[in-house]
Amino acid sequence: MDTQNVVSAVSALVPDARTLLVAVSGGGDSVALLRLLVPSPYRLVVGHVDHALRPDSGNDAAFVRALCEALDVPCHTARIDVARVAESRGWNLEDAARRLRYEFLTRTAKRVGADAVLTAHTQDDQAETVLMQLLRGAAYLTGIPPRRGRIVRPLLGVSRGQLRAYLETLDQLYHEDATNADTRRTRAWLRREVLPPLEKRYPHVSGTLARLADLQYDQAQMLRAQARQLFREGGLELNGLNREHPALQRTAIATLLGDAGVPPDALHIEAIRHNLGAVEPVRVSLPRGRQARIAYGRLEVVSHAERPQPPKVPDALPAELDPIKLAAFPALHYRIRVPGDSIRLMGGRKGVSDLLIDRKVPRELRSLRVLATHPVGPSEVLWIEGVAADVRVATSTPDPDVPWLRRALVQAEQAAQAGEVPVGAVVVRRGTLVAEAANMSRSEADPTAHAELRALREAARVLGDWRLEDCTLYVTLEPCPMCFGAALTAHLPRVVYGAPNRREGALGGVTDLRDHPWKRTLEVRSGVLAHDAERLLKNFFAAQRPLKVT
Repeated sequence: MDTQNVVSAVSALVPDARTLLVAVSGGGDSVALLRLLVPSPYRLVVGHVDHALRPDSGNDAAFVRALCEALDVPCHTARIDVARVAESRGWNLEDAARRLRYEFLTRTAKRVGADAVLTAHTQDDQAETVLMQLLRGAAYLTGIPPRRGRIVRPLLGVSRGQLRAYLETLDQLYHEDATNADTRRTRAWLRREVLPPLEKRYPHVSGTLARLADLQYDQAQMLRAQARQLFREGGLELNGLNREHPALQRTAIATLLGDAGVPPDALHIEAIRHNLGAVEPVRVSLPRGRQARIAYGRLEVVSHAERPQPPKVPDALPAELDPIKLAAFPALHYRIRVPGDSIRLMGGRKGVSDLLIDRKVPRELRSLRVLATHPVGPSEVLWIEGVAADVRVATSTPDPDVPWLRRALVQAEQAAQAGEVPVGAVVVRRGTLVAEAANMSRSEADPTAHAELRALREAARVLGDWRLEDCTLYVTLEPCPMCFGAALTAHLPRVVYGAPNRREGALGGVTDLRDHPWKRTLEVRSGVLAHDAERLLKNFFAAQRPLKVT
């Protein structure tokens, strides 16, 4: 085991890397990784998280700091009360520790300009992971991926024994986490009580399991690439999915679950496959507070229905209501829907529940829609947020942009439920919907998967032409420079957006790129339903704020 082997492994995974953040717990594997990299040409930075799960955990942090000082490597540490966070968020302890650790490492990597975060997972860790996946019924025995986003694992082909032997040649000390010997934890049980007897009979079992993971990973990657072609707007179209081979169906469903942060296992995948032909809408319960929804010809992953919150009174009269016509009615009251609610439309009275279904408002969002009523009766509804207004009080000349922005807001809400920044977009041609999309940058690990670009791609596919010369793009947040450029390239004549983008806005939020002499001009309307769009963004980021590190 030498430095050149590790440098070659890192170079294969991150070809152009210059700065590496090395995750060092103080254990033998991570200490060996750091020592192997010190003579390398890379600029190194160390990251360490004290999970505060043991009374003596602070000793590990002190050891790592001292080691880094001796090696002249910058060190960033954090102490996080993992047990408290796990209890407050309903996570199990191991999951919480992993999530918070990677959150800190990723954040630190961005701050120091690191091209990758290196962890010291070994061939033995890979073998243990394959067995864990087998025991819990995982869809694929792919083990630990060598790279996922910024996280890179260059030691998956190296055994723990090789690393310990290397440390002995250096007389290098390390700390052993006592919890690694706690056989109540599945990984420790496999490491101490399951693998040793297997190795007596099959001496190379760890290497064999690691090779199995490599083979399964390659096959899964190929199938996932094919499965991605079946995705439309963050979900799967049932018509296309039902025509595919069962193996590709399973991969597509597993990919959909993985994108939503749900560990894909065979039991849930088969439960979903069993219901793909259902005539009525079907939901399949999933881990981590999610559900698979099979409805309206699509398969999507959504959150469990949220508990209805008291409705927030709009700051101003909804744009769909005429203030003069409203003078004939008592003061408006705002609330959520109740059984028996109905609204008077052009064709007669219709139940609110039926109308929400007809307009394809997702079930988990129906109970959260704000209604405006008046005291004549409990079922007298005059307005349904983002859906309709009573014919008696509707504006005579309604703003034609409002309904399309409302539709984009539904996409933004779905993005938020998937853990994405809530931005939605629709493309309209001559008053007809052509495409709609939600932001999926995180789920698809794609910096170009903005709502605008996904909607433009889909519109070009539907129309069979990359020129969208008679279309309008509606988006809930002011486009960034990338999306502005795409709109120009697509020959879009008009863009309508809601909230200003004060960090990356290209139409006035930060800069106004229209001031330059482009070949084409772009008509822009801003501020349509800006309050609604801003409320979505504020609520999302309030829930996403990182925990304070001590």
